[in-house]
Amino acid sequence: MHAGRKNILLIAGTGRNVGKTLFACRLIETLDCKNKLVCIKVSPHFHNLNEELEIVLKTENFVITKENNKTGSKDSNRLYRAGSNKVYYVQSKDDFLTEILSYFEKILPPETPIICESGGLRDLIVPGLFLMINKKYNNNIKPRAIGYKKLADKWIEFNGENFNFAANKIVFTTNGWEIKN
Repeated sequence: MHAGRKNILLIAGTGRNVGKTLFACRLIETLDCKNKLVCIKVSPHFHNLNEELEIVLKTENFVITKENNKTGSKDSNRLYRAGSNKVYYVQSKDDFLTEILSYFEKILPPETPIICESGGLRDLIVPGLFLMINKKYNNNIKPRAIGYKKLADKWIEFNGENFNFAANKIVFTTNGWEIKN
């Protein structure tokens, strides 16, 4: 396990379409550090990549791309449109997340505020904040997500429109990510 990464806010969910990216977008819109903010969306699913994505690094095990388009409906477009300075979309199985983490540690200064959407990364790092998002009345929670519940700094419920926790309670300071009282 890597040491703590105070500059990383990690968002994971109990399944697909539970509101992870929407919460991240609402958070980005409230932040003062947008001009430095980097978002990284990690997917364990390999899809055909949109031609608009800039391939930054490609191996037989993973692909790291950079989003350059604010229009569109992909999650990476939405994060960029919300105000993130840079957005990366990564396709990788969990076995290669260590390599992904090493790559970003080489190209980003350690004080860079990062919002990362990935469940598997929690097995490798202790982030500044770890948020778990669940869709209300979801009875089909992934077993791994149940284990993450005890590690989460905040368990957030989404009813399809709103969250039971306001994104503007999260700030990035010189000490990393924090929840305001």
